[in-house]
Formats: sequence, C-alpha cells, structure tokens
Amino acid sequence: MFIGHYGPALAAPRLVRSVPLWTLFVSVQFIDVVWSALVLAGIEQVRVEPGFTQMSPLDLHHMPYTHSLPGALALSVLAGGIYWLIAAKERMAGAALIAAASFSHWLGDLIVHVPDLALWPGGPMAGFGLWNNLPAALALEVALVLAGLGLYLTATRAKGTIGRIWPFVLAAVLLALEAVHLMGEPPASGQELALFSLAAFLILGGLAAIADLTREARR
Repeated sequence: MFIGHYGPALAAPRLVRSVPLWTLFVSVQFIDVVWSALVLAGIEQVRVEPGFTQMSPLDLHHMPYTHSLPGALALSVLAGGIYWLIAAKERMAGAALIAAASFSHWLGDLIVHVPDLALWPGGPMAGFGLWNNLPAALALEVALVLAGLGLYLTATRAKGTIGRIWPFVLAAVLLALEAVHLMGEPPASGQELALFSLAAFLILGGLAAIADLTREARR
C-alpha cells in the first residue's frame, strides 16, 4: 500500500486530539522508514521487476525484520514507546494510538501485497494480493485517503485561510504522488527506491506539521 497508509493517520485525530498529525504521518510509515534504512544497509532486499504486479513493480522478497508480523508488532510498540517518552499530555492514550497507527501499516500491506509478509521470520508468508487488481487497489488507496480527510476535517477546525485549504493541499499532494507512482518510471534499484521513500516521508511529515500549525482540535 502507498498513500492509503495515510488514511488512518488523517482519521486518528478524532480519537486522541492532542496527538499531532505529523507524528501520525510518521507513525503510519515508521515500518517503511526502518525498512528503507535496512535496504540502504543491505540487510533487507527488494527487486524492481516491472510488471511484477499490476499495481507495483516491487518484488519485496526479503524483509524479515520490518514486515514480518513479530517485527511489525515490535516496531509499533517502539513507536508508541517513543511517543510516550516525548508527549506532554495524554501520554498513554497517545502512545496507544501511535502504536496502532504504526501497526495499521502492516495490516494495509497484508491486503495489497502478494504473499511476502512473514507470519514470523522463516515462517509462512501472507498477503491477499490486491495489487494484482489495479482498479480495486487504486480505489482502496483513494478511498482511504478521502475517508481519512473527511474525518480529519470533522475533528479539527481552521485557524485561518491557510488552515481551511491546507488539508486539501495535503490530499492533493498524496494523490499526485500516487499518480507519479503509477505513471512514472520505476526506480532503478532498491536503494534508489529507499532514498525516494525517505524523502517522501520527510516531505509529507513537514506538510502535516503545517496542518498542525494552521488547524486545531474542535472542542
């Protein structure tokens, strides 16, 4: 899954309104942040195979640490623990939300990936393979973003003009990234993909931080 991961991040402020949107944007991609680092280090591996699935050219054949079920659970707990250490209020509720947001990444991947998610390192692989149905996979991605956007708008209110338009700017950037993924040239290597992914996560986190500055939780 790509932009669909951000749907839960946009929806989550309805649950614990003190949690900044930027932390949720980082959390839903925390597993892939670590994955990107491990790909760059040569510890986990990905092959770029155009046509591998209808939706994605990525053969994610070796990612036992970040995308196995135990690894994803451990990273999600780590993300929640980091938030608990730095949060100023609602620490337990916020940490639980961050952990859940992080683990939503693995659940989203389970729906779309071909079987490449280990239930435990060296164990059987899981994945429902929705990436083999391009219209359905794309519809799911867009629906998650738009549903999350709607929930975010009902949970927050704008402080000014920028705050009124910024959620739509954020959604437009996400949709543009999805279009680039579908219509652009695939990355030349796993390392190039990892670098691009880290840059995208950083930019999207920054855009979410602007939303935090220009909007506030509804009372």
